[in-house]
Amino acid sequence: MSNYSSQKIKSVRLNNGKKYYLADDSSTSADDSPTVKRPSSTDANTLSSQQQGEPLQANKPRAVTKPLINPSNEAKTNSDSMLKTSPKSQKKQPPAFDWTSMFHRTFLSVYLNNNDPLVGAGKFDYAFQIGNQKLYVLVHHESLEVESTNVEKRVLAEIRQQVATQINKRYQQISAKLELPSDESQDKIHYLGLTSIIFTHKDESFQIEHDFGSRFFQEECVLDLDDESRVLQLLSLNSFYKIIKLLQTPSDLLSFLDYHLQTLVAFDDFESEYALAQQYLGSAAFFERAIAVQQQLVNIGLLTKVETRLANMTDPQYLAQPEAKQAQADLVKKLQAYATTFQKLLNGTTKRRHNANDTIPLDQVKLLVAESMYTRLSIIEEMMAYESRSKQECMDGYISHQHSYNDFGHHYVIIVYGLSENAQYSRGYLQQNYSQLLTDINAQLQDPAMKEYFILAFDMSNNDGQGNVKVEMDVFHQSGSQMSETEKRLYQQVNG
Repeated sequence: MSNYSSQKIKSVRLNNGKKYYLADDSSTSADDSPTVKRPSSTDANTLSSQQQGEPLQANKPRAVTKPLINPSNEAKTNSDSMLKTSPKSQKKQPPAFDWTSMFHRTFLSVYLNNNDPLVGAGKFDYAFQIGNQKLYVLVHHESLEVESTNVEKRVLAEIRQQVATQINKRYQQISAKLELPSDESQDKIHYLGLTSIIFTHKDESFQIEHDFGSRFFQEECVLDLDDESRVLQLLSLNSFYKIIKLLQTPSDLLSFLDYHLQTLVAFDDFESEYALAQQYLGSAAFFERAIAVQQQLVNIGLLTKVETRLANMTDPQYLAQPEAKQAQADLVKKLQAYATTFQKLLNGTTKRRHNANDTIPLDQVKLLVAESMYTRLSIIEEMMAYESRSKQECMDGYISHQHSYNDFGHHYVIIVYGLSENAQYSRGYLQQNYSQLLTDINAQLQDPAMKEYFILAFDMSNNDGQGNVKVEMDVFHQSGSQMSETEKRLYQQVNG
């Protein structure tokens, strides 16, 4: 078996010039290992979150036993159906609402920081530390008993106003007595308020859909935007659920909060927070982070150019062409599908290691879960390019590279295990040699040095004979380091 070090990759380069197939089938297995099919019948676009069993989307509160009441529906006009005029409709003490359980059903659960000094009585309800960003959250829940499920639209608007007023009042009280951090601190800070409204009718509970939108903040609940770094952004519980499901990753959620805040500050119109998130996904603003990282990679020679599809998404001339709208829609669909595939693979890895009495360290899990949708897309595309590889590469195994398009300091080495018994890149070989492999790559990437390296190794051997491959992913990690001149010389002497 050849040793990787003896081969030496002369230069670590990323491949973003390939054409990748986009599958079209809607089938998927219900376990933790996604199936890759041939291009003529495949669709990685189809892995539904319900099939994943993953912490990427929150479900409705368990207390809710009926479908959501949509406040856009007009109520009947008789007095018995109106909350304000019905003598039996009265505000009740809100029952306990398990916000912690709700958060544990989202990707935010691994970032919960119960020891943050700004969390506790008279302070914020929750704090999340996601890389170098902090998210402070206030929650407010209203529960009311109603005589009819037909409630005036006007009344729902009044209740929405009340919950927004209450949560803003709490935030102002916290701001008055505590010195809140801002973006001028070491970490980037976000302040978020989440509101929940539940109506109870004949002992049945209904979660009330409600949104805020730009008009609400312009006319009914004017925000103090003097200090943009300390604005409390409001989302309803239902909007939060849908945005979590849409954006799938912590990094994209936090980037959306930046976009939402910028929209508020600019007094731009938007119908609802979820509608704004849909607008954000696929917009030029969504791709700016990936483009900035790719430009840095071009500058240090790891890429020859920024990907054409990225450049197109921010090019007004391209976006004015008739085919641009469909291209945007296709890319958004692919982003969501491949981000889901990545999480499914990671879940499978975590489960297998747990069953083997092993775990992926939490710090590594946090880095992988936080990875952006565009990075996930690029990694899964690299995996699915397996179909275009030569037979010899598939038998021996092969190595390629990808980068984080969320954090410039994170680099990914993609390995596909060989199918041959004597494969150069086998699972056993990698388990014994991954540290040396990453040490070699770290020595090559010194200008600048990377912070974190991950090997994502894919086992494609489980083939059903029809060209459908059930994929498993292994994860190996090593932190990067800046080598001193002495260390560089010694490395060159030892490795040639």
